[in-house]
Amino acid sequence: MNDDKTILIVDDTRSFALAAAEMIDGEGYDVHLAFSAAEALAEAERVRPRVVFLDVVLPDGEGYEVCSALKRAFMNKPLQVVMMSGVYDAERMDRLLATGADDFIKKPFEALEFQLRLKAAQIRLKAQLKLMDEREYYRQAVRQEENLTIKLLDRQLGLKETLADLESKKTGLERENTRLAAAARFDVLTGLLNRHSLNARLELEARRADAEDSRLSGLMVDVDRFKAVNDSYGHLVGDEALRAVGDALRACLRKEDFAGRYGGDEFFVILPGSGVEAALAIGERIRATVAAAEISLGGARVRVSASIGAAERRKGDSVADWVGRADAVMYTAKKAGRDRVMS
Repeated sequence: MNDDKTILIVDDTRSFALAAAEMIDGEGYDVHLAFSAAEALAEAERVRPRVVFLDVVLPDGEGYEVCSALKRAFMNKPLQVVMMSGVYDAERMDRLLATGADDFIKKPFEALEFQLRLKAAQIRLKAQLKLMDEREYYRQAVRQEENLTIKLLDRQLGLKETLADLESKKTGLERENTRLAAAARFDVLTGLLNRHSLNARLELEARRADAEDSRLSGLMVDVDRFKAVNDSYGHLVGDEALRAVGDALRACLRKEDFAGRYGGDEFFVILPGSGVEAALAIGERIRATVAAAEISLGGARVRVSASIGAAERRKGDSVADWVGRADAVMYTAKKAGRDRVMS
């Protein structure tokens, strides 16, 4: 049996799960079913699936929680999770993204759309497997993931236009926000938004701030002396340091905030509705959390610090101008001695 074709379908309605299984077109698939959150986790541990179609509503819990648990359990093994729900809105999409879901399909669906979603998941899965076989995987992941994201985004948006109307059209910022949420992808190393998704979110929040006349601030976060960490302890320890920074960002942000990997050892945090005073306070929490984290790997014990630049966007500023000011302040913080937050 081809391990890459092991599929788990989780739905509280047995007849729906069986019908979905019958939609799978092709040979060699090993399909398993589960009808509750507990069954899903137990079956996933037993059969080690590569693709999971997971309903949001289950009799003993929510699919969001199951998705998060699966992503943690399969942290070192490629896994594609496609969430299923009869409701499609921006709030639900935000929750799906927060749990690490890879895609979404609205119920009920036809066999063609289900097969296309499965095919897209297989494409992403093969790309992940190929990357994991490469020696320089982690250092190349950002660039390759961005390229893959663009291709998958174009494919998914094209499918939406050619398939039957699955959802009524929305206008303005709400429709754009929904599309962004449905298509957003994460950086494979830190779990934060990757550069492509971060750029899209920056543009959207800037337009929203102008339209609503609201405040908007950002933080440029840079790991201090990161090259020295890589040179002294190796790139695996460096990767662990970046993961620790990603964990610190998630722990310090509010539910309305966004954080992404800007590139290399730099991260950018978007703070909707916040002035520079609030940005400085959040930046200080991030700085302290990063400084307190200890990275342990292969006998090495390392602590890192971060220099953080805060900048409030001025009405009408381009994203490049706004981010550029935060970046300039971050470099000022480095020159002032590192491990500090400045505006």
